[in-house]
Amino acid sequence: MERRTPSEVPLNPEDARTLETMTLETMTLETIPLETAPLETMTPREQSSGVLEPARALLVVPWVSMGLLLTGWLLFPATLTHFMYLPLLLSVVLLGLPHGALDHLVPTRMGWAWAQRLGPVLLYNLVYAGIAALLLLTWPTLPLLAFWSFLAVSLLHWGQGDLHFLEASLGRTRDGWWSAPLTTLARGSLPILVPLLVFPDWFQRLLLGATRIFDANAMPQALWSGVWPGWLLAILCLVLTGYAVDTFRSSPKPLLELGEVGLLLLLFTTVPPPLAIGSYFTLWHSWRHLGRLRALFHPTGMFHPAGGVQSAAGFGRFALLFVPITVLALLLLGGLYAWAALRIHDAERFAALYLALIAALTGPHALLVALMDFKRVKLVKVTQSAREVPTH
Repeated sequence: MERRTPSEVPLNPEDARTLETMTLETMTLETIPLETAPLETMTPREQSSGVLEPARALLVVPWVSMGLLLTGWLLFPATLTHFMYLPLLLSVVLLGLPHGALDHLVPTRMGWAWAQRLGPVLLYNLVYAGIAALLLLTWPTLPLLAFWSFLAVSLLHWGQGDLHFLEASLGRTRDGWWSAPLTTLARGSLPILVPLLVFPDWFQRLLLGATRIFDANAMPQALWSGVWPGWLLAILCLVLTGYAVDTFRSSPKPLLELGEVGLLLLLFTTVPPPLAIGSYFTLWHSWRHLGRLRALFHPTGMFHPAGGVQSAAGFGRFALLFVPITVLALLLLGGLYAWAALRIHDAERFAALYLALIAALTGPHALLVALMDFKRVKLVKVTQSAREVPTH
C-alpha cells in the first residue's frame, strides 16, 4: 500500500476550496479531531498530555467558574440570592449575546461555495433574520409552544456545542451511529432537563413572565401535565447511562468527560436555574463557542502558546469583529424594552424579555452551527481518507 498526500487525492470543488481557505492550525483546531492532528504541529506538552493548548483554556475557565459558583452557593446561598439574575444580565454584553455575532461571517470563512458570492450571502442573512423574527412573534401568539421550542433547541444546541469540543479538542470519536446523538442529548440535558426537573417552579415563573411581557392580562399556563416529569426523568436516566457507557468506548479521556458531567449534575441540582443557567450560558457554552470561532478566524492568537504581543493584537482585531452585530442586537433589545417598559417591574421580568430575544436568535444560530458541524464531519472524513489511499 502506498501513501498519498491529501494534495494527490482528487476532491470535489467545494472540499478543495474549504481546504485551501483554512490554515493548518485552523484545520487542527476546528476541522480535524485531536487524534489526527499532525505531531509536528503539537507542542511537547500537548503530545504528552493529549490535550491541545486551546483546549486547556476551554477546559479551565468553565470548570473553575462552575466550581466556584457551586462552592459559593453551598457556603453563601443567602448572599448569592441577591445576584440571582446577574450572570444572565451580564451575558447581554459579556460573551453570551455576542457569541453569535459572527454568524453573518461564518459561511464565508468556512469556505462554503455559495458564501463566496454576494447575492447568496445577502439571502442567507435575510433568511437568518426572518427565522429570528418569526420565532420572536410566536411569544405573543403561542407562548407555550415558543417556550418548549426554546428549551428543545437550546438542549440540542448546547449538547452539540459540547460534542464539538469533546471531538475537536479532546479526541472523542464516534464508536457507532448512536454516539453523536447520544452525546448531544446527554450533554444538552444537563443544563436544560436536569434543572427543569429539579426546579420546575422557576421555569413556570419564567414562562409566566415571558407571557406577560407581551400580554399583561395573559392567564397562567401550566408548564406540563402530571405524567411528563416522570417520563422525562426516566428518559434522562437512560440517556445519561447510555452516554456513560459510550464514553468509555469513544473517549480517550472518559474520566475527564464524566467529571464534567458530575460537576454539571451537582451544579444544576443545587443552584437555582437563573444563577446556574446564566453562568453556564456565559462561561461554559459561549466561552467554548468563542474558542471555536477564535480558531476559525484567527488560529494564531489568544490561546496560542507563541502568543505574546502579536496574540494580544490579534485578539483586539478579533474582538472588533463582534461589535457591529452586538450593537445591533443591543439596539433591538433596547427597542423591545422601550415597548414593554410598563410591564417590566424587576430584574426577573427583564430577564424574561431578554430570554425571549435569545430564544428568537438561538433558532437560526443553532441551525448554522449544525451546518458547520455537518460540514466539519464531512471534511474530516475527506481528510482522513486522503491520508492513506491504496494505489495499485
